[in-house]
Amino acid sequence: MKRLLLALTIVAAGGVALSMLRTSAVRSNVESSLNRDALLVERESLARAQKRHTELTTRVHDLKHELGVRPHAGAEMQFADLITTNGISHLTPEMRERLFAELGFNWNSGGDFVVVSKDSLPKLKLSMGAVRGDRLTDTVCSVLAIKPEERAAIESVMADMAAQLKTWVMSHAQRTEPQDDVVAKYSLPIDADLSQSRSNAFAAAVIGALGNERGRLLLDYASSWMFDAQMRGAGSTTLTVRRPKDGPERLSFQVSTPDGGSMYSEGSPFQQFPQVFSSIFPGGWTDLAQREGFELPKEFKK
Repeated sequence: MKRLLLALTIVAAGGVALSMLRTSAVRSNVESSLNRDALLVERESLARAQKRHTELTTRVHDLKHELGVRPHAGAEMQFADLITTNGISHLTPEMRERLFAELGFNWNSGGDFVVVSKDSLPKLKLSMGAVRGDRLTDTVCSVLAIKPEERAAIESVMADMAAQLKTWVMSHAQRTEPQDDVVAKYSLPIDADLSQSRSNAFAAAVIGALGNERGRLLLDYASSWMFDAQMRGAGSTTLTVRRPKDGPERLSFQVSTPDGGSMYSEGSPFQQFPQVFSSIFPGGWTDLAQREGFELPKEFKK
C-alpha cells in the first residue's frame, strides 16, 4: 500500500513539474517574440533616423555649396545632429548666432546672400515693396525665391485684374461739383461682395502658384496694393483736392478710404497721384487740372 501511494505521489509530482516546464517554455516563447518585435521596431526607427540624418547632411552640404560657404570641418555633421535630436528652436538668439557663425551662415561669409529664419519674414512687411506698377518687384521675388514661371503666372493674373478694375472705375467713379477752395472731388464706391470676389481670386492665384507658406507671405506683403486694387474694405474712396484762392500758391489733397482712414498731403510733382484714380487720370495731376479747369502751382511747370 505504501509503495502504491509513493508511486502515485511521484507520478503526480512529475505531472506538476512537466506542466510547469511547459508553461515556462510558452512564456519564454512569448517573451522572445515580443523582444524580436521590439528589436524590429528599434531597427526601423534607427533606419529612419539614419536616413533623416543623411538627408539633412546632404541638404546642408548643398546649401553651403550654393552659397559658396566653406564651414569648419565637421560643422555639417554637428548641424545635422543638432536638428535630428533637439532642433534649434530651444536655443537663445545669441546661441543661434554663434551656431550659424560656426557653420559659415553669417553676414561676411555668405557673399551675396545672408541666411535668415522664416519666422523673421512676416516682420519685413512694412519695408517690403512687393508690387510696383501692377508687377511684382525683384526684391520680393528674391526674398520668397519666386521662380520666373511662378512670377509670370501671378503677374498675368494681376494684369487681368488691373484691366478689369480700370474698366470698372471709369464706369463707377462719381464727380462732385467743386466749390470754395475745393477744385476737384471724386469718389469711388465699392461693395463688399466685389471686394471679396477680387481678393479671393487673387489669393487663389498666388497660393496656387507659390503654395500656402510663400503665398500667404506674398499676400501679406502686397496688402497695400490689394487695398488700392479694391480687394479690401467696403464703402467709398474719395479724393478731395484743394487750392486756396487767397494766400500761398499751393495744392493739397486728401484721400478718404473705405475703412474710415484718411491720408492728407501737399500736392507736388514728386507726390504720387492716388493709385485708385489713375485709371481716370492716367496723367495724374496734369490730367486732373485740365479736366477740372484749375491751374497747378508753378513748381509743376519747372
